[in-house]
Amino acid sequence: MNYNKSSYTIGIIGLGLMGASMAYALRGFRSATLLGADLDDLVCRRAEAAGAVHEAVTDPGHVMERADLLLFCVYAHHIPVLLGANAQRLKPGCVLSDICGVKTPLYEKIMPLLPPGMTYIGLHPMAGKERDGFENADAGLYRNSGFLITPTERSTPESIALMKDLASYIGATRLQVVSPADHDALIAYTSDLMHIASAGLCVHPHPAIHPAFTAGAFRDCTRVADINADAWAELLMDNHRNTVASLDQYIADLTAMRTALATEDKDALRALLQTAGENKRDMLHR
Repeated sequence: MNYNKSSYTIGIIGLGLMGASMAYALRGFRSATLLGADLDDLVCRRAEAAGAVHEAVTDPGHVMERADLLLFCVYAHHIPVLLGANAQRLKPGCVLSDICGVKTPLYEKIMPLLPPGMTYIGLHPMAGKERDGFENADAGLYRNSGFLITPTERSTPESIALMKDLASYIGATRLQVVSPADHDALIAYTSDLMHIASAGLCVHPHPAIHPAFTAGAFRDCTRVADINADAWAELLMDNHRNTVASLDQYIADLTAMRTALATEDKDALRALLQTAGENKRDMLHR
């Protein structure tokens, strides 16, 4: 791919919340023509009418043939299937990427499917909403977000620079280049465990719950429990080894707090809470 040319074609596979928001955010980026693909023809028509993309089709291979930069914005298990069926249709020299929340298991499946010389580099924008679908897409979804770039053995310095430019253009402000393995280990704590913790609080809510009893802490701690169960079951299973390790530590810490409460050990409980507060303040200043 000629990374310095002023105009080229960006293809986005999947026009749900994340893909359509990416399309909106990328309008005007290097004067690119934006192509979209989605299995739902109604979504394709709505995406064109709303100006999210210049053209949208239900055949992902049609987009793969034309894209200089191809972004997979679908569930991880769909990507190897799409590549397996359409690898021969990829435009020579194009840069492939994905925005999936788990990297290592995905790359192990797709690397053997890539044509020789194909560039592949992963992305993970740290943004989202509780509601999925094209109708919830937002051009500002990625503004002020974290943005992770995960190079593979099929990445190049030029592709990394391209993704940094893309991240800046869509408004991301916290950028990190990280290996797929380190990405998965960190995401197990910062995202996977957070969704498990939030969901856990809502599996057995208090039977007398009433809005009058809730404040910011309840809203913050349970916000992401309003969850896409299909998507998150897949994400958590794909990263289960890292997530189980984070969950084990969390359970151990909760158990220590429970023991302190059950034995009325105020000093032990205060020490745990003090450590938590200090660690939170340290994280805020990093």
